[in-house]
Amino acid sequence: MECSLCKKPTNSCCSRCKARYYCSKECQKKDYVNHVLDCPPRSADDLVKSAYADLVPTKPAVLHEYGFNNCKDPREKSMLLGLYIGLIKIIGCSASQIHSWWENGELSLGIKKAYNDAGVTSGYYQWFLENENLLQGLHKYEGEKSDKALMDKYYAMVKPYLSVHDQSLSFESFSEPKRNVIVLYLITLIGCIPRVEQQCWIDFGFSSCKVGKDHLGEEEEIRLSKLYRKLIVQEGCKVDEFNDAYVSGTVVDLLKRKCGSCSWLSENRIEIQAHHQPKKSVYYLKQYVLSESVGLQNSVWADYGFMNCRTENEIRQLKQMYKKLIKTPQFDPRDLHKACLAGKIFNYVRSILPNEELKADLLRNLYPLK
Repeated sequence: MECSLCKKPTNSCCSRCKARYYCSKECQKKDYVNHVLDCPPRSADDLVKSAYADLVPTKPAVLHEYGFNNCKDPREKSMLLGLYIGLIKIIGCSASQIHSWWENGELSLGIKKAYNDAGVTSGYYQWFLENENLLQGLHKYEGEKSDKALMDKYYAMVKPYLSVHDQSLSFESFSEPKRNVIVLYLITLIGCIPRVEQQCWIDFGFSSCKVGKDHLGEEEEIRLSKLYRKLIVQEGCKVDEFNDAYVSGTVVDLLKRKCGSCSWLSENRIEIQAHHQPKKSVYYLKQYVLSESVGLQNSVWADYGFMNCRTENEIRQLKQMYKKLIKTPQFDPRDLHKACLAGKIFNYVRSILPNEELKADLLRNLYPLK
């Protein structure tokens, strides 16, 4: 092979993509500006970023290739993340090292050697020694093929809750509301809460939960998830019964009937609405602000000041302000919705963030309607 820059003969290639060859580090550095645009990041690179952010990865490839999809519940994912954080932040292993172990099928072996050589012991490492099977048989993420295999695995968990007739049907053949219910069942049965990007995060009340004082601020969302788990696992609620309640807007009544007193739902103003019922734009605002992959909906654009932004920078600043607002414990989405309809967003934001630099003109909307 020849160097991609100076054309000299060489056998050394980019360790990430294995597609471009370089005769020296100097040539590789000179070509970096061009090559970085078409050299895709490895899952190990994203894993390192997640470790430094102290967050469980969200990219499907990382979850698939580094064992997170093999975890049975959020606690196992948290323990696995802690293992990687120790490996990366404390021991100092690089993305290239971790990728090399994974590529050679020696990820578990590499982790144990790194911990033992560094003399690092922790609860995460001890847990890993007892759960090493989570990192066995890992292979490359193949997009839809890998997603389908994972979906089939999870779908098998929800089949006992389907009617005999529905058990023979594919997921795609169900109506939209029933697919949403099945997704909620899948998420609940593996002990997780819906991701912000998912429609069921809005439809089943998670978007109306306030930020908690726990590490991730998901205290209310976790409590709501546990209530659904009680309904599904302990009370054995079938998908058809839940779907009927979802379509008719009586999910709260179903929870009260099956799980006893659910005063917590009304005390905290958790909103679980019918499938066809219009949702408050404040919940789509939360979704847009808390996720990097959700676009700006027209209702959010009109209701919450984004229509007043003249530049992309103003949009980013406004989005950042709302993110800060939403992550404040005093924030309640219903109160912001009320302020929106009264045309008093500026006043509400000022009451929660008194020291924030705000432009009243930027927070104007078309309300109150005459």
